[in-house]
Amino acid sequence: MSLLTNLDGVIGPTAHISVLDRGFLYGDSVYEVVRTFQGRLFGLQEHLDRLRQSADSIYMRVPWSDSQIQAEVERTLQQTHWLESYVRIVVSRGTETKVSLQPSRDLKPSLLIVISEIDPQPQLSQIGIHLQVVNRLRNDHRALSPAAKTGNYLNNILALLEAQQQGADDALLLNGQGQVTEATTSNLWIVRQGSVQTPPPSVGILQGITRHFLVQILQRHQIPYAETLLLPSDLTQAEEAFLSSSVRLLMPINRIDQMPLPHCPGPMTRWLWDELLAEMDRAVTENIPLAQSA
Repeated sequence: MSLLTNLDGVIGPTAHISVLDRGFLYGDSVYEVVRTFQGRLFGLQEHLDRLRQSADSIYMRVPWSDSQIQAEVERTLQQTHWLESYVRIVVSRGTETKVSLQPSRDLKPSLLIVISEIDPQPQLSQIGIHLQVVNRLRNDHRALSPAAKTGNYLNNILALLEAQQQGADDALLLNGQGQVTEATTSNLWIVRQGSVQTPPPSVGILQGITRHFLVQILQRHQIPYAETLLLPSDLTQAEEAFLSSSVRLLMPINRIDQMPLPHCPGPMTRWLWDELLAEMDRAVTENIPLAQSA
């Protein structure tokens, strides 16, 4: 894999982090994943806004301005030799002088940027993936809120491993009330009875940036859309379903548990894929955020 890193301004093929870094020791960090499209950063401002929201929710200070972070990302991208990139921006609370759960008062946050090569041409999967509703519950918002994108991903990892042990590709997690939340790194969407539906933030999800853009597209085209409380039994009524995330964009679902979906990818999934790519193309061409290009 082609890889480039930038740790606190030092660019190289690898980065070395102290064993006393709180992100390493405790997952005490926040992060965002951005992709490029046609060689340009896509949706960066929306991701940086969420990065700061995540940091605020865990009482972490981000000392760099958005323009400083963007400059470091772009400076690193300039040294890559490939066409399209996955960009991971990580802010750790900092490095301790001793092992302690209590953060030191004078901690200096650390900024890590990891860039790797991705497929230069986004393609909608014609096969899709198999989701499994797992026993592992989504984190309760009163413990570690799913709305914060932190480095503590053990909940998601365990759910993914459980799903894979049952022969699935990814997990679908429920909350403590038995309501559907999301997959391990993606938001869930279903189409049923002529409406595009996705779980509301209140059930315990990370509000995806791609999710936000898809909602804009649906509303602009007056496509029936709703944030809906979903139970596992509701999924049996889905005519098609897909996941959304920043790098894969849309991923069709071919099976939930042992139930095959009637269409994969379905007509709405195909239409949204084309509309999203068109919006991304217009956004990077006009050099304005997608949220302003609608």
